[in-house]
Amino acid sequence: MALDYLIRGATIVDGTGAPGYLGDVAVADGRIATVGKVDEGAGKILNGDGLVVAPGFVDPHTHYDAQFFWDPHATPSNNHGVTSVVSGNCGFTLAPVKTEDADYIRRMMTKVEGMPLQALEQGVPWTWESFGEYLDALQGRIAVNAGFMVGHCALRRYVMGPDAIGQTASPEQQAAMVQLLHDSLAAGGLGFSTTLSKTHSDGDGQPVASRHASREELLALCGAVRDHEGTTLEGIVEG
Repeated sequence: MALDYLIRGATIVDGTGAPGYLGDVAVADGRIATVGKVDEGAGKILNGDGLVVAPGFVDPHTHYDAQFFWDPHATPSNNHGVTSVVSGNCGFTLAPVKTEDADYIRRMMTKVEGMPLQALEQGVPWTWESFGEYLDALQGRIAVNAGFMVGHCALRRYVMGPDAIGQTASPEQQAAMVQLLHDSLAAGGLGFSTTLSKTHSDGDGQPVASRHASREELLALCGAVRDHEGTTLEGIVEG
């Protein structure tokens, strides 16, 4: 087998929990071919002395939901060895969203996550409505592995409009949110995220939509996740 790359004499931390050890890593046809002692030559040999070679790191809590549209590499995470990220945390996502609510979502993201409003307005196409359409808009744009949670605030705003702030969902609205979450998870959502944190306020200075949810609403939405194998929950408790 002809080797394309050979990293020689690095400290290898393989992710199994075993202690790091000195060795070589060989790459052929875009895949790791050998880990250990490699005597062959390669098209390019890299000196790994004093360096660590490890599997890419996973960052389970990011907010690259918008940034991916102008930065597919998830900078600066990729500079630190992160190759897989999870976005859509804390109940904040860019979908599902109705056209008339896009400005509210942009201003909320600016307030709670410090995303520049101008970047959200000019760097994001906002061509979607459903969560699946949002994922489609990102398809082929991302240079790292990425998964996206479905945010409670977006679900609530989509179903209740401005009443998502300050109002309790009716049984019909609650059922609509649950169905919307089912649809979003079926379209590829990684799970459901929400927040009750008192530090999370929207662009108008009001508590974000998820903070107005009843216990029954939260339990119903969390229960929907149970029906989708491999999905997960992420929440910030009140405090």
